[in-house]
Amino acid sequence: MRDFRDAKAMAHALRDALKAKAVEATHSECLELIAKAFGYDNWNILSAKIEAAQSHEPDGPALPPAGAYDPENTVTCSFCGKTQHEVETLIAGPPPLFICNECVGVSSDVLADQEILSLLKADEERVNQFSPAALAYLRRKSTEELALHVERGKKGTGHWRLGLQHIKRILAVRDGDVLAERDTPGNVLASPGYAFLKNKTREDLLALQQHAERELKRYEDAERIAATVLAERKGQTSSQK
Repeated sequence: MRDFRDAKAMAHALRDALKAKAVEATHSECLELIAKAFGYDNWNILSAKIEAAQSHEPDGPALPPAGAYDPENTVTCSFCGKTQHEVETLIAGPPPLFICNECVGVSSDVLADQEILSLLKADEERVNQFSPAALAYLRRKSTEELALHVERGKKGTGHWRLGLQHIKRILAVRDGDVLAERDTPGNVLASPGYAFLKNKTREDLLALQQHAERELKRYEDAERIAATVLAERKGQTSSQK
């Protein structure tokens, strides 16, 4: 099973998979995407964690032999953990890595919304709840592009909301919440896309929760602002008829 120490190889696999889908991404962009997938704000933070982990492993992290990933047998996405039977397509990367079509789609959406998400982040840092930079950016977009922003905003919101629910449930169970444990089916914690959470420390889970909350708010804001601008555009069109 891949872990954060394999980030560079995973970024390489992701870049190849995106290129196969006619989505151009630099190696640096893919490293940033991998960092976010592991719950870190940027590649520099993940890189420092990798260096710290490898300093305790003179020979580097052990990798399973390529033969263990026989394509005739069940293989899994190195990014989300889903098997070949749970996704439409598994794309082979540098052995023994694989990436599924769903993870490629999520990465494509993130790259497409990179600028708007960066503008929202900048507005957050300036404590400007009205997000003027993001609003101005979206007002320059065509009606078709605005509709795509709304669609991707909904997908991103759903993705991060689900992830946040999983993290909160695991934390509640760890804290001995009887109700949470009773209401959390075993298949939830064993869900392929979130199985990696089970072995996280409480500190890691809290950090992932904060990251998910930030990403969820940005996608909610992106969807809301894009929908507002789209409604304005449609209102203007109607008034001109």
